[in-house]
Order: sequence, then structure tokens, then C-alpha cells
Amino acid sequence: MKNRDIVFSHIVGWIVYILYELLSVAATAGLRGPLYHFPIYYLCYIGLFYFHAHVVLDYAFFRTGRPYIVSGVLIVLEASVFFICKAALDFVMPGMKKGLDVLLGEPYFLANLFREIFYIGFSSGYWAMRYMIRFKDRNHKMETEQLKNIASALELQNKYISVENAFLQNQISPHLLFNSLSFIYTSVRRLSDKAGRGVMLLSELMRYSLVTGDDAESVLLSREVEQIENLINLSRLRQEEHFYLQFGRKGRLAGKKVIPLLLITLVENAIKHGELGDRKMPVKISLVAVEDQLSFQTTNKIRVSSPYKKGGLGLKNLQKRLANAYPGRFTFDFGERDGLFIVSLKIIL
Repeated sequence: MKNRDIVFSHIVGWIVYILYELLSVAATAGLRGPLYHFPIYYLCYIGLFYFHAHVVLDYAFFRTGRPYIVSGVLIVLEASVFFICKAALDFVMPGMKKGLDVLLGEPYFLANLFREIFYIGFSSGYWAMRYMIRFKDRNHKMETEQLKNIASALELQNKYISVENAFLQNQISPHLLFNSLSFIYTSVRRLSDKAGRGVMLLSELMRYSLVTGDDAESVLLSREVEQIENLINLSRLRQEEHFYLQFGRKGRLAGKKVIPLLLITLVENAIKHGELGDRKMPVKISLVAVEDQLSFQTTNKIRVSSPYKKGGLGLKNLQKRLANAYPGRFTFDFGERDGLFIVSLKIIL
């Protein structure tokens, strides 16, 4: 229910209650005193009603460790202060008996005490109903969240089982592929050493990408560099006459690890989209490993016509992998500059 609807329902409820009470009193004992007295006094009691529910009880039960003791003390203080305020209002209100004997008399005290107890009890019932509704809504939300979590867990488990089954089924494919490549290598080598070497390099690259990419969190940097050289050699076999690429390495690779297929992806991107046939502007690849810092950069002239689509999806996916593996410990920039496409990566291993 919206706040506007709640306020409207409260106003209607009070109007119905006040009319019922006034009509009942008028029919039985008759109304006494000027009519303007009634809205003033009803506003006071309505204020007591909401103050008791939203201030006294909310504070005692939601902000203290001993709600029943605190609420009891606060109710006594609340009733005493309201009684004093009500007596002072009666004393200054025109048309009311102002004698101290009246204000301090037992009938006046009992009548007002009964009225206060009625409104405080009425307010306590309203607060309890409101609390139960809120408690029920909170439990409903908790149950809904639990059911959503259970459903998500079951869905995730089903997806995991599906992926695991697919993985087990696909285990046949790499073995079949490598056996086929071994057969092709043996057959082709008799006709051409160059073709045989190309098949062998392709087999090594595919084995590395398939086996390493399955579940390895990191690989030796030296192993990654070895596959970079295999990729460069394979590409050189494809276009030996017009292949201009420079690969420079500096620093010690031993013992250092990176996430798999990290650097080789950048090299593949440079070879795939770069102009390899320009002697004056060769593709340049630089790797520097100093202590725990790794710097890797590729620079290539942008090929005018390329059979591959340009979208940068591979680099964006690589950026996500870097963010997961090296949070706050890497910089990765790429873009075009003066006809060159430059990729720069720096990692604290």
C-alpha cells in the first residue's frame, strides 16, 4: 500500500471513530461545552496515539536491549506528562471549570487516566498489528530470497553438470585431432620438410591452447614465450618471402608465471591485423621482465585490407581476464596512432 493510501485510510478511520463516539455520547449523556473544544482535545489524544506507537514503542523495542522494562518506564512518564499538559489546557480553556479542587480531585484524575489508558492501549494494539504486518512481510521477503537462492543454486548446478558433460564428451576431440595431425605430419614430411614443420608447429600450438586453457590458472612465462616463437615460425612458413617481424626479449624469464594464452593472444592479434610485408615498418614485439614486473608491447602497421573482422573483442575479453587475475596490478592500453596499432601491457606479477 502506498503512503498516500495509508494516510487516507487513517484520516477516514479517525473521522468514523470520532463521529461514532460523539453521536454515542450525545444520545446517552448529551454533549457539554463549546463545539470548538472537541477538535482541540481530539487532536491532543490523536497526537498521544501516534507518539506512543511511533516514538515510545519503536524506541523501546527496536533500539534498547530491555524493551519491556524501558517501555513500562516510558509509558509512566508519557502518561504523567500528558496528564499535566491536559490539566494545563483545561485550566486555560474557556468554558472549563478552573478550580484547583476540580483539577486535583479524584473524579477528574480518574476520568483523564481512563481516557489516557484507552488511547495508549488503542495505540499499542495498532503498533502490534503494524509490527506483525511488517514482520510477516520481512519473513515473506526472506523466504522469497531463500527460494531464489535455492533456484539459482540448482540452476548453477545444472549448468555445471551440463558443462562438465560437454567437457567430457569433447575430450575425444583433442586426442582425435592430435592423432590426425601426427599422421598428417608423418605423411607430409616425406613430401616436404617445410609442410611437415608447419604441421608440427600447428600441433604444438593447438596442444598448448587446448590443454593449457582447460583449467590452468597460470603457466610458466618461458612456456608462453616458447609458444609465441612457434606462432611466429608458423606464420613465417606461410609467407616466408614477405614476413618482417622483430621479437625482442630482455630480462630473466625463469620462475615467472602468467595466466595462460595472455601474451600469445596479443602476438596473434598483431600478426592477424598487422602489415607483415613492409620492410621499413615491421611488426615489433617487445618483452621485458625485470624482477616482478613484466612489460609487453606490440606495434604493427595497420593492414589496409584484412580478411579478419576488426572489432577488438579479443582485446576486451583479455582486459577482463587481466582484471580478474591482476586486480590493481596492471595497465593495459591499446589503440591507433599515426597508422600504427600499439598494444602496451604492464603487470606486477
